[in-house]
Amino acid sequence: MSNFFPLVQNENMKIYRRPRNWIMAGFIVLALILFTVLMHISSPVESGSTADWKPQLTHQMEENKKLLADPEVAEFVKKRFEDEIKVGQYQLEHNINPYEQTAWSTVKELSLVISLVSIFTIVVAADMIAAEFTWGTVKLLLIRPASRLRILISKYTATLIFALFLTLITFIVSFIIGAATNGFTGFSTPEIYVGADGAVHERLMILSVLKTYGFSLVSTLMYVTFAFMVSSAFRSSSMAIALSLVGMLVGNTVVSIFQKYEWSKYILFANTDLKSYFDGTPFRPEMTLSFSITILAIYFVVFHIVAWLMFTKRDVAA
Repeated sequence: MSNFFPLVQNENMKIYRRPRNWIMAGFIVLALILFTVLMHISSPVESGSTADWKPQLTHQMEENKKLLADPEVAEFVKKRFEDEIKVGQYQLEHNINPYEQTAWSTVKELSLVISLVSIFTIVVAADMIAAEFTWGTVKLLLIRPASRLRILISKYTATLIFALFLTLITFIVSFIIGAATNGFTGFSTPEIYVGADGAVHERLMILSVLKTYGFSLVSTLMYVTFAFMVSSAFRSSSMAIALSLVGMLVGNTVVSIFQKYEWSKYILFANTDLKSYFDGTPFRPEMTLSFSITILAIYFVVFHIVAWLMFTKRDVAA
């Protein structure tokens, strides 16, 4: 392990010396600011009128009830409306204003930007191995005393560090924006949600934020590992980026088409959303949290085995 950390440091230098990767970080900050502006523009309650939140919420619940009676509305959409009605009734009964904005609620709303972290990290992961072959620098890399396995692991580790770096930027900037726009009050305001048991629960908003970030990192880890494998197997960054992004963006849609088949629960994309076991329903009713974790672990190991075999066993042309 004496030469492993210098290898990771070297890979980190390659990442952070590229202006493209800093532009990605800047784009995340810009996206957070843009989404904040859009949220304030589209806010359901105008500034200064939060005292009238009960009529607003009651009206929204009535609209949801009308949609529930519409036979053309899909069942999974009806389930969402039913949950919103349960939450709305709980908020009315306990006098909890759902439109009150706090620093943590802003961080929670801006967590959708985390998807950009996955996309940008996939781009970096796709380049980590394929670019070495494209530029011809792989020969210089392999003449080092370190084994190919250590070189591969160091590249993967540096990629994950970059993902954590972007995630940290997202969290810090989101909190700064939330505190700047809403102040440092309302930290005790709870989040109301419908659990997997169908009952309404309360929890601290910060716990919800941390859970959202934690589960998003799980899906990011899987997509990045997949991109890393494709980059190693085909030595093509464009193929790795394309396949990973297609899986990330349309994977859920694809598996929903086959949801009626029992074998669909073994598909990777049917198991990446672990949050559904806590705040919703799993992909199929017989699926459990331990089942999804096991499936993800199997895919994780297989991706790494393929990447290792393709990187360590194939010859490099002179």
